[in-house]
Amino acid sequence: MSDPAVPRAAVPHPAGPDPAGSGSRAQVADNGRGANGAVPAGFGIGPELLDRLLHYLHGSVDGCLGAGLSTSAKDSHPVCSAGIAEEIDPLQWKLGTGPTLRAALENESTFSSDLATDDRFPALAAAVAERTDLPETIAVVAVSGSWNDEGPIVLTVYLDHPPCPADLLAVEEIEPVLAMAAAVVEYCSEEMLRADQLVTMVEHRRIIEQAKGMVMAVRGCDATTAFRSLVVASQHFNVKLRDLAVATVEEVGGAPAEGPPQDAIGGAPPRSPDAAARGAARRMWAALREN
Repeated sequence: MSDPAVPRAAVPHPAGPDPAGSGSRAQVADNGRGANGAVPAGFGIGPELLDRLLHYLHGSVDGCLGAGLSTSAKDSHPVCSAGIAEEIDPLQWKLGTGPTLRAALENESTFSSDLATDDRFPALAAAVAERTDLPETIAVVAVSGSWNDEGPIVLTVYLDHPPCPADLLAVEEIEPVLAMAAAVVEYCSEEMLRADQLVTMVEHRRIIEQAKGMVMAVRGCDATTAFRSLVVASQHFNVKLRDLAVATVEEVGGAPAEGPPQDAIGGAPPRSPDAAARGAARRMWAALREN
């Protein structure tokens, strides 16, 4: 590319101008739930929360050009974006290729030192290379995390330099918070969120994180590898990730997984995993201990 990198002033900051010109500093993607992607009345805090978190990430990572969230659920789409993510996240979904899609489909972190020269994604590389209005170097960190049974929420961070350990640490620290915030916005955009639904959603993620920690301990691996092990086992045994996580925690711990305080909010008691999930958990755990 012949043009120099876009000045940092062009990248949105918490106190900076609105990149989309819509009155919100981060763009909430239009997924058919309202004009300009608006969340229904009464839930305006959702986009604002995502906006603040994305800009917190921008301030925490040196050389950050933008960041976006996407869901790989049944109606895969960008959820929220800031900076150049507003252009490149949708471009990846349109072309059907890129680090974001790979992270979503393979449930593992994906990195790129320069999108314009990354031969793993030739269509995306060509589209980025022909744009003279983009920074000269666009590196990517795409991290997959789970918040429901249909698929992960993917955080994609764009950098003006190849990612370093400090960048990865900052992304790893903020990803769980962003994933949970995005989950709340997604739930709120479809229906009125009841207290028991919200608590259950939080509890499910907590148990998945607990099961992931157990896998990390027995395998001596990192969080990304542990999460991928759970996802692969879930798919192999055809059980829901949530049920496999609960069964793993209960089988290994020898006690029921802690359920949400349903009595206080009038909901149903937590569902116990069925025999298939328990069998899958036992077989997965045995395999992990043998390796």
